[in-house]
Amino acid sequence: MAAGQPPEDEPRYEPIGRDVYDDGGRAGAGGGSALEDDGGGSPPSVPFRTVAAGAVRGAWADTMASFRTVSFWIVLVAAVAGAGLSAYLLLVWFGVVGWEAAGPVALFLLAGGGLSLAAAVLGSVWGFARGRTGAPGSEGSGSKAPGSGAQTMPVRLLACLMRGLALAILGVALLLVLRLLLGAPGPVEFSVDPASGLPETPAGGIPAPPGLELLALLTVLFEVGVFALLGMGFRAWFTARLPGAALTVVSTGLFAVGNFAAAFFLLPGTLVTERTSIPVNVERDRVGRYLSYDCVGDLVRSAPVLHSERVMWLTAGNPALLYWTLASEQVPTEGELGWFLVSLQQSTVGPAYDVACINGVPSDAAQSGFPLSTIGIAGQLAAAAAVTGAGVLAGRRRARSGS
Repeated sequence: MAAGQPPEDEPRYEPIGRDVYDDGGRAGAGGGSALEDDGGGSPPSVPFRTVAAGAVRGAWADTMASFRTVSFWIVLVAAVAGAGLSAYLLLVWFGVVGWEAAGPVALFLLAGGGLSLAAAVLGSVWGFARGRTGAPGSEGSGSKAPGSGAQTMPVRLLACLMRGLALAILGVALLLVLRLLLGAPGPVEFSVDPASGLPETPAGGIPAPPGLELLALLTVLFEVGVFALLGMGFRAWFTARLPGAALTVVSTGLFAVGNFAAAFFLLPGTLVTERTSIPVNVERDRVGRYLSYDCVGDLVRSAPVLHSERVMWLTAGNPALLYWTLASEQVPTEGELGWFLVSLQQSTVGPAYDVACINGVPSDAAQSGFPLSTIGIAGQLAAAAAVTGAGVLAGRRRARSGS
Protein backbone atom coordinates (compact mmCIF):
# COMPACT_ATOMS: atom_id res chain seq x y z
CA MET A 1 0.00 0.00 0.00
CA ALA A 2 1.45 3.31 -1.08
CA ALA A 3 2.03 5.99 1.44
CA GLY A 4 -0.79 8.48 1.76
CA GLN A 5 -3.39 6.06 0.33
CA PRO A 6 -6.37 4.84 2.40
CA PRO A 7 -6.52 1.16 3.34
CA GLU A 8 -8.15 -1.22 0.88
CA ASP A 9 -11.19 -1.74 3.12
CA GLU A 10 -11.84 2.02 3.40
CA PRO A 11 -14.51 3.46 0.99
CA ARG A 12 -13.26 5.76 -1.70
CA TYR A 13 -15.10 9.01 -2.54
CA GLU A 14 -15.31 10.48 -5.99
CA PRO A 15 -14.90 14.27 -6.21
CA ILE A 16 -18.05 16.14 -7.30
CA GLY A 17 -17.36 19.68 -8.34
CA ARG A 18 -14.23 21.61 -7.47
CA ASP A 19 -12.60 20.44 -4.21
CA VAL A 20 -15.87 19.21 -2.69
CA TYR A 21 -16.75 15.62 -1.76
CA ASP A 22 -20.26 14.24 -1.57
CA ASP A 23 -20.05 13.89 2.19
CA GLY A 24 -19.65 17.61 2.58
CA GLY A 25 -15.93 17.49 3.45
CA ARG A 26 -13.18 19.55 1.86
CA ALA A 27 -10.46 18.04 -0.31
CA GLY A 28 -7.92 20.50 0.92
CA ALA A 29 -7.55 23.41 3.21
CA GLY A 30 -7.18 25.86 0.38
CA GLY A 31 -10.35 24.82 -1.43
CA GLY A 32 -13.76 26.37 -1.01
CA SER A 33 -17.16 26.64 -2.66
CA ALA A 34 -20.37 28.53 -2.34
CA LEU A 35 -22.15 25.20 -2.01
CA GLU A 36 -20.61 24.74 1.43
CA ASP A 37 -22.32 27.79 2.96
CA ASP A 38 -24.00 26.60 6.15
CA GLY A 39 -26.43 29.52 6.16
CA GLY A 40 -24.40 31.71 8.40
CA GLY A 41 -23.87 34.35 5.69
CA SER A 42 -26.27 36.51 3.70
CA PRO A 43 -28.84 34.72 1.49
CA PRO A 44 -27.98 34.38 -2.18
CA SER A 45 -29.24 37.21 -4.36
CA VAL A 46 -32.16 36.52 -6.70
CA PRO A 47 -31.83 37.81 -10.27
CA PHE A 48 -34.08 40.75 -11.09
CA ARG A 49 -35.54 38.86 -14.03
CA THR A 50 -36.73 36.09 -11.71
CA VAL A 51 -38.30 38.58 -9.30
CA ALA A 52 -40.01 40.47 -12.14
CA ALA A 53 -41.36 37.26 -13.67
CA GLY A 54 -42.76 36.20 -10.29
CA ALA A 55 -44.37 39.61 -9.82
CA VAL A 56 -46.02 39.48 -13.23
CA ARG A 57 -47.31 35.96 -12.60
CA GLY A 58 -48.73 36.96 -9.22
CA ALA A 59 -50.37 40.09 -10.64
CA TRP A 60 -51.81 38.19 -13.60
CA ALA A 61 -53.26 35.50 -11.31
CA ASP A 62 -54.85 38.19 -9.15
CA THR A 63 -56.23 39.98 -12.19
CA MET A 64 -57.65 36.81 -13.72
CA ALA A 65 -59.55 36.17 -10.51
CA SER A 66 -61.42 39.43 -11.22
CA PHE A 67 -61.75 38.81 -14.96
CA ARG A 68 -63.60 35.56 -14.25
CA THR A 69 -66.34 37.32 -12.28
CA VAL A 70 -69.39 38.78 -13.98
CA SER A 71 -69.72 41.59 -11.44
CA PHE A 72 -66.30 43.00 -12.44
CA TRP A 73 -67.34 43.41 -16.08
CA ILE A 74 -70.71 44.81 -15.08
CA VAL A 75 -68.95 47.54 -13.10
CA LEU A 76 -66.58 48.33 -15.99
CA VAL A 77 -69.33 48.47 -18.60
CA ALA A 78 -71.47 50.63 -16.30
CA ALA A 79 -68.56 53.04 -15.76
CA VAL A 80 -67.86 53.40 -19.49
CA ALA A 81 -71.53 53.71 -20.44
CA GLY A 82 -72.09 56.21 -17.65
CA ALA A 83 -69.22 58.38 -18.88
CA GLY A 84 -70.58 58.46 -22.43
CA LEU A 85 -74.20 58.99 -21.47
CA SER A 86 -73.38 61.69 -18.92
CA ALA A 87 -71.32 63.55 -21.50
CA TYR A 88 -74.16 63.51 -24.02
CA LEU A 89 -76.81 64.58 -21.51
CA LEU A 90 -74.63 67.44 -20.23
CA LEU A 91 -74.15 68.76 -23.75
CA VAL A 92 -77.88 68.59 -24.43
CA TRP A 93 -78.69 70.19 -21.08
CA PHE A 94 -76.45 73.19 -21.73
CA GLY A 95 -77.64 73.52 -25.32
CA VAL A 96 -74.25 72.83 -26.90
CA VAL A 97 -75.73 70.09 -29.09
CA GLY A 98 -79.17 68.87 -30.04
CA TRP A 99 -80.79 65.53 -29.51
CA GLU A 100 -80.33 64.62 -33.15
CA ALA A 101 -76.57 65.26 -33.42
CA ALA A 102 -73.72 65.78 -30.99
CA GLY A 103 -70.51 67.66 -31.60
CA PRO A 104 -67.64 65.16 -31.87
CA VAL A 105 -64.96 67.09 -30.00
CA ALA A 106 -67.32 68.29 -27.26
CA LEU A 107 -68.61 64.78 -26.69
CA PHE A 108 -65.11 63.32 -26.78
CA LEU A 109 -63.78 65.74 -24.20
CA LEU A 110 -66.59 65.19 -21.74
CA ALA A 111 -66.55 61.41 -22.24
CA GLY A 112 -62.78 61.32 -21.76
CA GLY A 113 -63.09 63.37 -18.59
CA GLY A 114 -65.78 61.02 -17.30
CA LEU A 115 -63.56 58.01 -18.02
CA SER A 116 -60.73 59.65 -16.05
CA LEU A 117 -63.02 60.22 -13.08
CA ALA A 118 -64.24 56.61 -13.25
CA ALA A 119 -60.63 55.41 -13.37
CA ALA A 120 -59.82 57.40 -10.22
CA VAL A 121 -62.77 55.99 -8.29
CA LEU A 122 -62.22 52.39 -9.39
CA GLY A 123 -58.47 52.66 -8.85
CA SER A 124 -58.93 53.75 -5.24
CA VAL A 125 -61.40 50.90 -4.64
CA TRP A 126 -59.11 48.29 -6.19
CA GLY A 127 -56.09 49.62 -4.33
CA PHE A 128 -57.84 49.71 -0.96
CA ALA A 129 -59.25 46.20 -1.39
CA ARG A 130 -55.71 44.88 -1.91
CA GLY A 131 -53.87 47.35 0.26
CA ARG A 132 -53.13 45.37 3.40
CA THR A 133 -49.40 45.20 4.02
CA GLY A 134 -47.93 42.31 5.94
CA ALA A 135 -44.69 42.25 7.85
CA PRO A 136 -41.68 43.14 5.77
CA GLY A 137 -39.87 40.04 4.61
CA SER A 138 -42.98 37.87 4.90
CA GLU A 139 -44.58 39.09 1.70
CA GLY A 140 -42.82 36.67 -0.58
CA SER A 141 -42.04 37.16 -4.23
CA GLY A 142 -45.55 38.02 -5.28
CA SER A 143 -46.38 34.62 -6.71
CA LYS A 144 -48.58 33.49 -3.87
CA ALA A 145 -52.31 33.15 -4.01
CA PRO A 146 -54.12 36.22 -5.17
CA GLY A 147 -55.86 38.15 -2.50
CA SER A 148 -53.59 36.88 0.22
CA GLY A 149 -51.79 39.34 2.41
CA ALA A 150 -48.45 37.92 1.13
CA GLN A 151 -48.36 39.94 -2.06
CA THR A 152 -45.98 42.85 -2.25
CA MET A 153 -47.22 46.35 -2.99
CA PRO A 154 -45.68 46.42 -6.52
CA VAL A 155 -47.53 43.21 -7.36
CA ARG A 156 -50.82 44.64 -6.12
CA LEU A 157 -50.20 47.86 -8.06
CA LEU A 158 -49.47 45.88 -11.24
CA ALA A 159 -52.69 43.92 -10.75
CA CYS A 160 -54.64 47.19 -10.44
CA LEU A 161 -53.02 48.51 -13.62
CA MET A 162 -54.05 45.35 -15.47
CA ARG A 163 -57.63 45.94 -14.38
CA GLY A 164 -57.26 49.56 -15.43
CA LEU A 165 -56.09 48.44 -18.86
CA ALA A 166 -59.39 46.61 -19.30
CA LEU A 167 -61.25 49.81 -18.37
CA ALA A 168 -59.08 51.84 -20.76
CA ILE A 169 -59.70 49.45 -23.66
CA LEU A 170 -63.45 49.61 -23.13
CA GLY A 171 -63.26 53.42 -22.94
CA VAL A 172 -61.28 53.65 -26.18
CA ALA A 173 -63.82 51.34 -27.80
CA LEU A 174 -66.58 53.75 -26.73
CA LEU A 175 -64.72 56.72 -28.24
CA LEU A 176 -64.12 54.83 -31.48
CA VAL A 177 -67.81 53.98 -31.71
CA LEU A 178 -68.67 57.64 -31.13
CA ARG A 179 -66.26 58.67 -33.85
CA LEU A 180 -67.77 56.13 -36.25
CA LEU A 181 -71.37 57.13 -35.50
CA LEU A 182 -70.89 60.88 -35.43
CA GLY A 183 -68.33 61.25 -38.16
CA ALA A 184 -66.68 64.53 -39.00
CA PRO A 185 -68.86 67.64 -39.25
CA GLY A 186 -67.14 68.68 -42.47
CA PRO A 187 -65.16 71.85 -43.17
CA VAL A 188 -65.28 74.30 -40.27
CA GLU A 189 -65.22 78.05 -40.75
CA PHE A 190 -63.63 79.63 -37.69
CA SER A 191 -64.73 83.14 -36.85
CA VAL A 192 -64.17 85.70 -34.10
CA ASP A 193 -66.62 88.20 -32.68
CA PRO A 194 -65.10 91.63 -33.44
CA ALA A 195 -66.68 93.21 -30.37
CA SER A 196 -65.51 90.72 -27.72
CA GLY A 197 -62.63 89.08 -29.53
CA LEU A 198 -64.04 85.65 -28.59
CA PRO A 199 -64.57 82.75 -31.00
CA GLU A 200 -67.98 82.41 -32.59
CA THR A 201 -67.49 78.91 -33.97
CA PRO A 202 -70.02 76.52 -32.38
CA ALA A 203 -68.47 73.92 -30.08
CA GLY A 204 -70.48 71.21 -31.80
CA GLY A 205 -68.99 71.99 -35.19
CA ILE A 206 -65.37 71.03 -34.52
CA PRO A 207 -64.10 67.54 -35.42
CA ALA A 208 -62.36 65.43 -32.80
CA PRO A 209 -58.58 65.15 -33.29
CA PRO A 210 -57.39 61.55 -33.83
CA GLY A 211 -55.15 61.47 -30.74
CA LEU A 212 -57.90 61.82 -28.13
CA GLU A 213 -58.44 58.04 -27.89
CA LEU A 214 -54.78 57.35 -27.09
CA LEU A 215 -54.75 60.22 -24.61
CA ALA A 216 -57.81 58.75 -22.88
CA LEU A 217 -56.11 55.34 -22.62
CA LEU A 218 -52.96 56.78 -21.07
CA THR A 219 -54.88 59.05 -18.69
CA VAL A 220 -57.06 56.18 -17.47
CA LEU A 221 -54.01 54.03 -16.73
CA PHE A 222 -52.31 56.92 -14.95
CA GLU A 223 -55.33 57.67 -12.75
CA VAL A 224 -55.85 54.01 -11.88
CA GLY A 225 -52.22 53.71 -10.79
CA VAL A 226 -52.17 56.93 -8.74
CA PHE A 227 -55.43 56.30 -6.90
CA ALA A 228 -54.63 52.62 -6.38
CA LEU A 229 -51.52 53.76 -4.52
CA LEU A 230 -53.66 56.12 -2.45
CA GLY A 231 -56.02 53.28 -1.55
CA MET A 232 -53.20 50.89 -0.69
CA GLY A 233 -51.44 53.53 1.37
CA PHE A 234 -54.50 54.44 3.44
CA ARG A 235 -55.33 50.74 3.95
CA ALA A 236 -51.83 50.18 5.33
CA TRP A 237 -52.10 53.07 7.80
CA PHE A 238 -54.43 51.22 10.16
CA THR A 239 -55.11 47.67 11.24
CA ALA A 240 -58.86 48.31 11.03
CA ARG A 241 -60.52 48.87 7.67
CA LEU A 242 -62.91 51.68 8.57
CA PRO A 243 -60.43 54.55 9.15
CA GLY A 244 -58.53 53.76 5.98
CA ALA A 245 -61.73 53.47 3.98
CA ALA A 246 -62.93 56.84 5.26
CA LEU A 247 -59.66 58.53 4.30
CA THR A 248 -59.73 56.90 0.87
CA VAL A 249 -63.26 58.15 0.21
CA VAL A 250 -62.44 61.66 1.44
CA SER A 251 -59.23 61.97 -0.58
CA THR A 252 -60.85 60.65 -3.76
CA GLY A 253 -63.78 63.02 -3.28
CA LEU A 254 -61.42 65.98 -2.81
CA PHE A 255 -59.61 65.19 -6.04
CA ALA A 256 -62.80 64.48 -8.00
CA VAL A 257 -65.18 67.18 -6.70
CA GLY A 258 -63.80 69.10 -3.76
CA ASN A 259 -61.07 70.94 -5.62
CA PHE A 260 -63.52 72.23 -8.22
CA ALA A 261 -65.95 73.32 -5.52
CA ALA A 262 -63.21 75.15 -3.61
CA ALA A 263 -62.03 77.00 -6.73
CA PHE A 264 -65.61 77.88 -7.68
CA PHE A 265 -66.28 79.56 -4.32
CA LEU A 266 -62.88 81.26 -4.09
CA LEU A 267 -62.56 82.52 -7.66
CA PRO A 268 -64.95 85.54 -7.35
CA GLY A 269 -62.79 86.85 -4.52
CA THR A 270 -59.82 87.19 -6.88
CA LEU A 271 -61.55 89.86 -9.01
CA VAL A 272 -59.87 93.15 -8.20
CA THR A 273 -59.36 96.51 -9.91
CA GLU A 274 -55.83 97.12 -11.15
CA ARG A 275 -54.18 100.19 -12.63
CA THR A 276 -52.85 99.81 -16.18
CA SER A 277 -50.76 101.84 -18.59
CA ILE A 278 -50.97 102.09 -22.39
CA PRO A 279 -49.93 99.01 -24.38
CA VAL A 280 -47.94 99.49 -27.61
CA ASN A 281 -46.36 97.11 -30.14
CA VAL A 282 -49.24 94.72 -29.47
CA GLU A 283 -49.29 91.24 -31.03
CA ARG A 284 -52.31 88.97 -30.70
CA ASP A 285 -53.14 85.43 -31.72
CA ARG A 286 -56.05 84.45 -33.94
CA VAL A 287 -58.57 84.54 -31.08
CA GLY A 288 -57.50 87.92 -29.73
CA ARG A 289 -55.16 86.91 -26.90
CA TYR A 290 -52.14 89.04 -26.19
CA LEU A 291 -48.89 87.48 -27.33
CA SER A 292 -46.56 90.38 -26.63
CA TYR A 293 -46.74 94.09 -25.85
CA ASP A 294 -44.77 96.98 -24.42
CA CYS A 295 -46.05 99.58 -21.96
CA VAL A 296 -45.67 103.36 -22.05
CA GLY A 297 -46.85 106.23 -19.87
CA ASP A 298 -48.21 106.39 -16.38
CA LEU A 299 -50.95 104.23 -14.86
CA VAL A 300 -53.87 106.08 -16.40
CA ARG A 301 -56.49 103.34 -16.60
CA SER A 302 -58.41 101.09 -14.22
CA ALA A 303 -59.50 97.62 -15.27
CA PRO A 304 -61.16 94.69 -13.46
CA VAL A 305 -58.68 91.80 -13.33
CA LEU A 306 -59.40 88.19 -12.38
CA HIS A 307 -56.35 86.70 -10.66
CA SER A 308 -57.25 83.10 -11.42
CA GLU A 309 -53.70 81.97 -10.72
CA ARG A 310 -54.39 82.35 -7.00
CA VAL A 311 -56.99 79.57 -6.85
CA MET A 312 -56.99 77.58 -10.12
CA TRP A 313 -54.01 75.52 -9.03
CA LEU A 314 -56.42 73.84 -6.61
CA THR A 315 -58.22 72.19 -9.53
CA ALA A 316 -55.05 70.84 -11.16
CA GLY A 317 -55.35 67.41 -9.54
CA ASN A 318 -58.88 66.79 -10.83
CA PRO A 319 -58.75 63.73 -13.15
CA ALA A 320 -61.21 65.17 -15.68
CA LEU A 321 -59.47 68.54 -15.81
CA LEU A 322 -56.12 66.80 -16.26
CA TYR A 323 -57.48 65.08 -19.37
CA TRP A 324 -58.89 68.35 -20.69
CA THR A 325 -55.68 70.31 -20.18
CA LEU A 326 -53.65 67.62 -21.91
CA ALA A 327 -56.18 67.56 -24.77
CA SER A 328 -55.92 71.33 -25.20
CA GLU A 329 -52.77 70.83 -27.27
CA GLN A 330 -54.79 68.93 -29.90
CA VAL A 331 -58.08 70.85 -30.08
CA PRO A 332 -58.10 73.83 -32.50
CA THR A 333 -57.87 77.05 -30.50
CA GLU A 334 -60.10 78.97 -32.91
CA GLY A 335 -63.25 77.30 -31.60
CA GLU A 336 -65.04 77.93 -28.33
CA LEU A 337 -63.87 74.70 -26.75
CA GLY A 338 -60.29 75.22 -27.86
CA TRP A 339 -60.36 78.75 -26.45
CA PHE A 340 -61.78 77.46 -23.16
CA LEU A 341 -59.17 74.69 -22.88
CA VAL A 342 -56.29 77.05 -23.54
CA SER A 343 -57.72 79.40 -20.91
CA LEU A 344 -57.73 76.55 -18.43
CA GLN A 345 -54.16 75.67 -19.28
CA GLN A 346 -53.04 79.29 -18.86
CA SER A 347 -55.08 80.02 -15.75
CA THR A 348 -52.02 79.63 -13.53
CA VAL A 349 -49.98 82.11 -15.57
CA GLY A 350 -51.94 85.14 -14.42
CA PRO A 351 -54.14 87.75 -16.14
CA ALA A 352 -51.35 89.31 -18.25
CA TYR A 353 -52.44 87.38 -21.37
CA ASP A 354 -55.94 88.86 -21.02
CA VAL A 355 -55.33 92.40 -19.68
CA ALA A 356 -52.26 94.26 -20.93
CA CYS A 357 -49.88 96.45 -18.93
CA ILE A 358 -51.17 95.64 -15.44
CA ASN A 359 -49.26 98.02 -13.14
CA GLY A 360 -47.23 99.02 -16.19
CA VAL A 361 -45.54 95.59 -16.54
CA PRO A 362 -44.75 94.58 -20.17
CA SER A 363 -45.39 91.05 -21.46
CA ASP A 364 -41.75 89.94 -21.27
CA ALA A 365 -41.65 90.79 -17.55
CA ALA A 366 -45.11 89.46 -16.66
CA GLN A 367 -45.64 86.71 -14.13
CA SER A 368 -45.03 83.21 -15.40
CA GLY A 369 -46.32 79.96 -14.02
CA PHE A 370 -46.39 76.21 -14.56
CA PRO A 371 -49.07 74.81 -16.87
CA LEU A 372 -52.08 73.36 -15.10
CA SER A 373 -51.39 69.88 -16.48
CA THR A 374 -47.86 69.88 -15.01
CA ILE A 375 -49.17 70.94 -11.61
CA GLY A 376 -51.86 68.25 -11.75
CA ILE A 377 -49.51 65.39 -12.60
CA ALA A 378 -46.94 66.46 -10.03
CA GLY A 379 -49.59 66.98 -7.34
CA GLN A 380 -51.19 63.57 -7.85
CA LEU A 381 -47.83 61.78 -7.85
CA ALA A 382 -46.71 63.65 -4.73
CA ALA A 383 -49.92 62.76 -2.88
CA ALA A 384 -49.66 59.10 -3.88
CA ALA A 385 -46.00 58.92 -2.84
CA ALA A 386 -46.64 60.56 0.52
CA VAL A 387 -49.62 58.36 1.42
CA THR A 388 -47.96 55.16 0.21
CA GLY A 389 -44.70 55.93 2.00
CA ALA A 390 -46.53 56.63 5.24
CA GLY A 391 -48.45 53.38 4.85
CA VAL A 392 -45.28 51.35 4.35
CA LEU A 393 -43.69 52.92 7.44
CA ALA A 394 -46.82 52.22 9.49
CA GLY A 395 -46.76 48.57 8.41
CA ARG A 396 -43.10 48.23 9.38
CA ARG A 397 -43.73 49.79 12.79
CA ARG A 398 -46.54 47.31 13.45
CA ALA A 399 -44.33 44.44 12.36
CA ARG A 400 -41.52 45.49 14.73
CA SER A 401 -43.90 45.95 17.65
CA GLY A 402 -45.67 42.68 16.92
CA SER A 403 -49.13 44.26 16.85
